[in-house]
Amino acid sequence: MASCAIASAQWVVETNSFRIREPANVEGEYDSAIGDFGVPLYGGALTGEIVYMENNKLGCNVFSKPLVPVTLPVFLLVDRGDCYFVEKAYNAEKAGAKAIIVADYKDERLLTMAVPEDRPEIAALKNDITIPTALITEEVGQKIKDALHAQNAAPVVVELDWKESVLHEDDRVEWDFWTSSNDGCGNACDRQSEFKIAMRETAQSLEKDKYALFTPHFMVRKCSYNADSTECTTNCINNGRYCAVDSIDDAFSHKFQGWQVVEENKRQLCVHSLLSDKKEAWKWWDYAAGFAAECTMADGRFADRSCIRAQLEKAGLEEAAVDTCMGDSTADATHDLLQGDYVLQGNDQWGNGKILLLPTVIVNKHQYRGRLDVPSILRALCAGFSETTEPEVCLAGSMQEDDCAAETHSCWVHTEGKQSFSACKDTFRGYVCQCPEGWRGDGFKCEDIDECAEGTAQCQHTCSNIPGGYECSCRDGFQLLGGHTSTGICLPINQCKENKGGCEYGCDTDDGKAVCSCPTGLRLGEDGKRCIDIDECAEGTAQCDQECVNQDPRETGRQYVCKCRSGYSIDIDNQHKCITKDVYMAKLGLKNSKVGAWTIAGIVAMATVLAVAAGYAVHRLRMRNVMQNEIRDIMRQYMPLEGNNVGEGLLEESPRIKAAKIPVVSHADEPGV
Repeated sequence: MASCAIASAQWVVETNSFRIREPANVEGEYDSAIGDFGVPLYGGALTGEIVYMENNKLGCNVFSKPLVPVTLPVFLLVDRGDCYFVEKAYNAEKAGAKAIIVADYKDERLLTMAVPEDRPEIAALKNDITIPTALITEEVGQKIKDALHAQNAAPVVVELDWKESVLHEDDRVEWDFWTSSNDGCGNACDRQSEFKIAMRETAQSLEKDKYALFTPHFMVRKCSYNADSTECTTNCINNGRYCAVDSIDDAFSHKFQGWQVVEENKRQLCVHSLLSDKKEAWKWWDYAAGFAAECTMADGRFADRSCIRAQLEKAGLEEAAVDTCMGDSTADATHDLLQGDYVLQGNDQWGNGKILLLPTVIVNKHQYRGRLDVPSILRALCAGFSETTEPEVCLAGSMQEDDCAAETHSCWVHTEGKQSFSACKDTFRGYVCQCPEGWRGDGFKCEDIDECAEGTAQCQHTCSNIPGGYECSCRDGFQLLGGHTSTGICLPINQCKENKGGCEYGCDTDDGKAVCSCPTGLRLGEDGKRCIDIDECAEGTAQCDQECVNQDPRETGRQYVCKCRSGYSIDIDNQHKCITKDVYMAKLGLKNSKVGAWTIAGIVAMATVLAVAAGYAVHRLRMRNVMQNEIRDIMRQYMPLEGNNVGEGLLEESPRIKAAKIPVVSHADEPGV
């Protein structure tokens, strides 16, 4: 039987499944009502054996310990009547029971077991009750009693199941908290204040991570008297439209009144509204928890503006903006936020009954029943996620048992090789059968996916299939990014890092290999490492006009040298070109004459003239030391010092020669001048 909420016009009865497992002749599934105290195991189930104490059937007296010893956890069955439900549960827990089952004494619909708030000394007992509570009908109770009293009676084993007590349709939980800012009404107000302080961090974490959507609400009522009556003026704002629903203890009533509680409730609604507009709704807990901790009636600071201002600063809000949202509380007008909650609390908007008690927690449209503390509320929130979408906090060992660890599941199990794993995926409610990543199937049978063959692997070079996945590897000269086989990205190893990759000069990495390079005028030898000279003259790449002499740039700094035949000189404008001496002399501005006619004085004079001409050439051609070259060339033409007239070649200097630190030799450095 699926558990559901039984609604009435005034109240909603939240239920869970109650199953009689043994003996077989009475087994069946029924509804049981969850008490408004204790800790229902939302999202889970609990199995136990029924114990019914004939000497304390009502459970109103203290039980002698220990109870009847049984193998399973003790579920104490008691009858309704003579004392409050919370007293029965308190006595049952003190006796060691793991759950209490109350059987109704008359044939009627299920109802919610609540606490008597008008008896604070009795209501306070609920703070010490941590076991689940359930109310069953008179019919189901009698069926259990008959089985216990039967001849040769077998143990009666029952299961309380809360797995379907909260809707769990998707990966986000919507929850609402109907509360009050009042901290001076006794036990109920104290629990609400303590909860806000304790729940702040957990609630903020869930909302910031998009796991939850939280909304605070505040109950209000309308004044039933004339707006000018004392009852209205002391407890209401906005001309009696919105009044406090909770009282203030005598210890604080001389200083604070109900209208101040409603005023603060309105402020907290505005805080949440403004923060929601800023997409920072979770900061409401900073204000609410700070106010509950620091702005208390006991300290006389409940309505203290400086205390309120300090809490607004924690939430990142300006006091003026909040005051604008609150408006004038003395005005004879409605307030949108308070009016919205007033309508909401009485409209049965969830289909699960009206809001009648404070505090009330709504989780995915179901009213929460049980203890108001962080572990209990968190359990209810965790029950609101669809399987496998719950946050890690819901799977902690303190919240639930790992149903896959017990190996009693029915999912597929892989046992080949050293590693053993299964398709069992632990969830808050139990487990689901879901093939692990890298496998496909229905969870009861799984087969390996060959990502390499199917082309879904993310390997850049080489892919090797393994059970449940694949491994990537790289070709020689590459390594996997981060050293992990799953990344699939291969990065080249820097082959030039050590000893320049064996290269004589330049080294670059290409496709994981060291690629050597040589400066201009050299090329790689057969070993691909060392450089050899290029004979530009023999290969016809030299640009000499007449004759060419190859050079090794590592030795001379030149690739080759251009020469001219007898009667020609290297052109001062183009050192690859040969020109006649007449043309050459004309470029220098000199007349031709025979060498024999030169006297020593003439030679000296000519040298002087040539020096002047050389200075002109330097200015014109911007060549280093060109004067020495020109004088040397003239001397060769008119006063032969060698067997041949030799012109100078041109060194094609490149940045790579410079990089290789090969010296560049100028014409003036040539020996013999």
